[in-house]
Amino acid sequence: MQEIISVISLAMAAVGALATVAVEQKDKQNMASIVGLAFLLSFFINVERESGLILPIACIVFFGISVAGGIIAIFSNVEARRISSVITGIVCLCTSLIILFGYMDLKSLL
Repeated sequence: MQEIISVISLAMAAVGALATVAVEQKDKQNMASIVGLAFLLSFFINVERESGLILPIACIVFFGISVAGGIIAIFSNVEARRISSVITGIVCLCTSLIILFGYMDLKSLL
């Protein structure tokens, strides 16, 4: 049951992050970011280190969203979209690094 909740939380966090990047209206961006952060917190609460396929998929999904946020921030002409894309990209990149080094026990090269 806990894995199902973590998968649904992962999906909703990804949808919230993508909506934050894609929507131009500031109110909708704020609501999408709140929903995304709430479900991201739920994901970290419910995921376990032993979750086999969930963690690598989550790492790849959040890294992909961070890349998309960076691309949109570079090429967008709308200031609100650029700001939200940068913030979403940074949060998603940090999330993928937390998953990679914290949960998947990947050791740093340093």
